[in-house]
Amino acid sequence: MAIRRPVARRSLDRRLYHLINGIPHSRRSDLYVSIISDLGEGAGWVVAGLWLAALDGRRGRRAAVASSAAALTATRIAQDVLKPIFRRNRPFIERVATVVGDQRLDPSFPSGHTAASFAAATALSAFYPRARPLLFLTASGVGVSRIHLGHHFASDVVVGAVIGLAIGLFSAGLAGAGDSTGP
Repeated sequence: MAIRRPVARRSLDRRLYHLINGIPHSRRSDLYVSIISDLGEGAGWVVAGLWLAALDGRRGRRAAVASSAAALTATRIAQDVLKPIFRRNRPFIERVATVVGDQRLDPSFPSGHTAASFAAATALSAFYPRARPLLFLTASGVGVSRIHLGHHFASDVVVGAVIGLAIGLFSAGLAGAGDSTGP
């Protein structure tokens, strides 16, 4: 009698990774997705904040400070505090996957790009609530791009987003979002 071994089921995290990373790649699509990913690292959000500071007076300056501080803080917390604790391998180290761009060997959990993007989007949306859908769509695009490019698992991105949301809310509060008499 043959012994049947149960087939190892892939976690939801792994299935989402393979689903998103498995979206067809082409040179052109990889270029566009890489640009979205790179802008989410923090610099893109800082530039957007500076643009607002120049265009929208006092509110723009407060939003710029809040979003820039949030993005940079989220990046530092993800990169320098949490990644050394969790030390999770990047997806391409654990399995065959399509990887676009540099294959950094630092830990993957949580996604610093996603944390920075959600931190900045949250802070900016506190000052510009009508832009909230576009801001969060952009931040989500950064998170999905990190999976599609083969650099992060879905859970890396989700936790990065939660960290970013918390830091963005804190930063917006410190900058006086919604307070007409704020700093």
